Amino acid sequence: MLIELEIHSTANTNSADERAVVVLKEKGGERLLPVMMSMRRAMVVAMRSSLLVPLQLPVSIADVGCMLMSKFGVRIARIELTAIKDGTFFCRVVAEREGEEQSVDFCQAPDGLVIAAVAHCPIMIEETLLDAQYMQKTGDHSFALNINVLTRSMLEEALKHAIENENYEAASHLRDELAKRTKEKKPE
Repeated sequence: MLIELEIHSTANTNSADERAVVVLKEKGGERLLPVMMSMRRAMVVAMRSSLLVPLQLPVSIADVGCMLMSKFGVRIARIELTAIKDGTFFCRVVAEREGEEQSVDFCQAPDGLVIAAVAHCPIMIEETLLDAQYMQKTGDHSFALNINVLTRSMLEEALKHAIENENYEAASHLRDELAKRTKEKKPE
C-alpha cells in the first residue's frame, strides 16, 4: 500500500561533505523519513515546496523540465520512493498524459523530491519501506536513524567518533556496515 508523504523540514547535517537532510512526514501521521541530499537540492526543495504559485521563469533544470512537459500535455502525477541503497533513496517518477501513465525508475530521490516540489505533486512510499526506514523517537528531542539512510562519509565520521569515545559496540556495527557496502560494490 502506498502512503503519502509531505515535506516537513530541512536541516544541515553539519558534515564535511555539505550534505543536508530533507525530512518527509507521513501525511496525517507521525512517522518521519530523512532523505540525505546536497545542500543546493535541499534549498530548492524547501524554497519551491513553500511556493503556491508556479514561477513564470525557470530557476532550475526541474523547472525547465516541468515547463517543457506541460507544453506537451504531460504532468508529473507522483513521485514514489521505492528503495534505499548505500544511504541513497531511489524513486520512480510517474507522469501522465491523456489518462495514460508512464514512469521512469531508479531515479535518485533527491532529484525526485526537487521535481515533486516544482510540480507540486504527491510524494508516495510503500508502507513496508516506510516501516523499515522511518526515524524512531528516542527522547523528547532526539531520534534514531536507520543506518541505511547514512552516506558512506557519514558512516566513516560516525566510526571515527565512536572509536574516539571508546564506544566499541557502535564502532563494530559501523565497521560491519562499511564492509558490507564495500563488498556489495565489488564485482563477483
